[in-house]
Amino acid sequence: MNSLVKANVVAYRRRYAAVIAAITIGVAFLAATLYVGSSVRATLGASVGQAYHNADLAVTPDFWKAEEPLKLTPAQAVEHVKSAAGVRATLAYENTMLGAELAGGQESVYVTVTDGDTALLGTALTQGKAPGIGEATLNDSAAAKAGLTVGSTLTVQVMPEGGKPVTKELTISGLRQDPQDPSSAGYSNLQLSKQGAEALGLTFTPATILVGVEPGTDTAALVDQLGGFFTEEGLPWAQVGTAEQRVTEQISQLSGGVDALTWVLGAFAGIALVVTVLVVANTFSVILAQRTRELALLRTLGARRGQIRGMVLGEAVIVGILGGVLGVLIGTGVVAGGAAVVRSAFNLPYVTFGFTWAPVIVGLLVGLLVTVAASLRPALAATKVSPLAALRPSDTVTVRSKAGTTRVVIGLLLLLVGAAALIYGILPNDGGSEAFQTSFGMAFLGGLVSFIGILVLGTLLIPWAVRQLARPFGAKVSGRLAGLNALRHPQRTSAIGTALLLGVTLVALMLVGATSARSTLNAELAKQYPVDLVISSSAENPLPTSVQDAVAAVNGVESTAYLTPAGATPGCPGYGSEQEQANSTCAFAVAGDEAALQAVGTDGAKAPRLGMVAVGEYALETPDGAVPTEVTLSDGAGRTVTVPIDKEAAAPATRIVMTEETRTKLGLPTTTKTQAEADGYMGPGPQLWLKADDTVATGTLMSEVAKAAGVDQGNLDGALPIRTIASQIIDTLLMVVSALLAVAVIIALIGVSNTLSLSVIERTRENSLLRALGLTKKQLRGMLALEAALIAGAAAVLGVFLGSLYGLAGAKAATSALGGFTPGIPWLWLAVVLVVSVGAAVLASVWPARRAARLSPVEGLAVE
Repeated sequence: MNSLVKANVVAYRRRYAAVIAAITIGVAFLAATLYVGSSVRATLGASVGQAYHNADLAVTPDFWKAEEPLKLTPAQAVEHVKSAAGVRATLAYENTMLGAELAGGQESVYVTVTDGDTALLGTALTQGKAPGIGEATLNDSAAAKAGLTVGSTLTVQVMPEGGKPVTKELTISGLRQDPQDPSSAGYSNLQLSKQGAEALGLTFTPATILVGVEPGTDTAALVDQLGGFFTEEGLPWAQVGTAEQRVTEQISQLSGGVDALTWVLGAFAGIALVVTVLVVANTFSVILAQRTRELALLRTLGARRGQIRGMVLGEAVIVGILGGVLGVLIGTGVVAGGAAVVRSAFNLPYVTFGFTWAPVIVGLLVGLLVTVAASLRPALAATKVSPLAALRPSDTVTVRSKAGTTRVVIGLLLLLVGAAALIYGILPNDGGSEAFQTSFGMAFLGGLVSFIGILVLGTLLIPWAVRQLARPFGAKVSGRLAGLNALRHPQRTSAIGTALLLGVTLVALMLVGATSARSTLNAELAKQYPVDLVISSSAENPLPTSVQDAVAAVNGVESTAYLTPAGATPGCPGYGSEQEQANSTCAFAVAGDEAALQAVGTDGAKAPRLGMVAVGEYALETPDGAVPTEVTLSDGAGRTVTVPIDKEAAAPATRIVMTEETRTKLGLPTTTKTQAEADGYMGPGPQLWLKADDTVATGTLMSEVAKAAGVDQGNLDGALPIRTIASQIIDTLLMVVSALLAVAVIIALIGVSNTLSLSVIERTRENSLLRALGLTKKQLRGMLALEAALIAGAAAVLGVFLGSLYGLAGAKAATSALGGFTPGIPWLWLAVVLVVSVGAAVLASVWPARRAARLSPVEGLAVE
């Protein structure tokens, strides 16, 4: 039998090629998923571990275990470590931030202040020497970017405790390696000595102690000794361990998201493997159905059922091993190559490919088990029939059959129970975050159960959908034949259709869910930020009116509006009595030209009508949650006015907005810097609102606007940056998830091609007879292409419909905490999914169709 197994794999190699391809893709996805997790952990180890690279032990703070008052100061702790037996050298350090003039501008730099042997630092000197008083070392890339070398002067800004900023100059005494630790790698890095930091007016409080141990010292005993001492003394330095232990702990803390990432990617790998099982099982069923005469002959010659079953499983083992090996090799190559590209392209030397044997072993086992499991049912089916009965085709599952009835009952139960849980989960609730999490979990579980029910019903649902799609093509002979052929083997059609249905449903779900989430977020942002960008200022440093023209000239700015302060509620400092300020919510009012306010509003936001004000969503919060209809404003000089609220107009979340005409009517003053000095005004200064025209990238636009206005980019607020960041996150996730789900769709399309290929072989005599009766090659190719299009089209239409429903429900459940829901359907992208699915299936039919068309009628009719 072993020889027969090998011979069969070779003889049916073309039929098994698609099976191997499907297994390869699924296993490659799984192996890549596992390697992503190990590589991220290895990368974290290479980056975080740099700080402890030259140390043997590390003493790090555990402030949760601190006792007050402390029996030892941190400085005394350092001295105790120095005096411990077996300690060769120590380096105590802390990290802080300073402002510095680098590359022609002011920026925040990451500063490490050290006391002890700097040879224990993870970043080694590349030039110069360690710093003394009035000196500092700088990392290589920051020095190159700023054009600084050893001996150059660096200007820093120090903020002494309780004092004003002081400018100091430091000499660059040396250059150090670039840091790889994620907490500091994004900054320019300075290193100061303890004495140098104190000379600048900084207070040194060591937070970490690195320890070098004498050769031959019992490290474990030293760790226990130091740990016990600090625990007894009640100092928050209780965490004492080897450098390796510290690195492992930090990786564990930082890689919590890595594990989540691995699980998420693993879920998609699981989806791909489920589709792979469907494709492989269907392919084996068809192959064995075509080999019925061969198997019957073997039974007639004395082969037992167990031997037949073993032969089929043996073929599955060989195919599974081949697919698993190829998948592991491809998955390993993709992640290793990706790590190399990232390391080189982004100059990140610590990016590491984390090779482990687990992905190799798991990939090979999964590839083997998936294939054997998928072939088990066909193998059992092949041994249940007698040699004579094997010459007859098997019955298909229908609604009226026992198997069909059971499947319908189970599928309907799962669908109804899941749908009920899904509906319950998306219903509004007022129970807080815990209730929201419960509802979302219920909605997710309900959606999963109901979709499983739909997949169970797929055997009956897919053929029904194919039948409906085939009706318009019944007028032509080739069209009618395509419809009949697509439904000739309902189980085969439903297996491939279900695999494609799974992938398309998930892609549509993500498209609709992401679009609805974006629409909901934009609608909620419009309530809080009815303007794209706001440039704020203070009363002590007001924004001049000349800024409006400068900002309006920036490319990408469509319109602007200049607003000035117009009083505040009595709850604001300087606008009411101390009792009013203590008991009332503070909200400041601003006023601007009505036409300008109307022009800068987003999403149809309206300017408030004359004699009325627009109030932000959170400007007038009341303890009882009541919605006010009017607001009282103070002019800061003891006079108050009551103004009705225009519910149709929009204002920023914490602001009150009115037109200049309303301000004049109410007699509210415009507060200026002079008035602020005289009256003690403590509110905001003028603001500039602007609307973007979406022709310029948000980051570039904000940078240019801030430059034109002469303000820091941190002074910019509004809907645009938040909306852009959220959209980028949604689009990135959508792109990644769609790419991952595309793997499942590709595997399903391989199944379509494989099914058609086997169908062509199965119908060789029939196709040749049709050719002999006058069917042209073009009509034959069209018939097979239409057959593929009907199967893929039925699955794609059902998938888009179901995915849209699930996407809307999922987005509703996920965004319920925002208070509203705005559905969004990306019609164009859904159409693209349909076209791509059907088009890819038609392309998958090209090779089988060409093979069928190439065979002459005479040769085909001679086939047994």
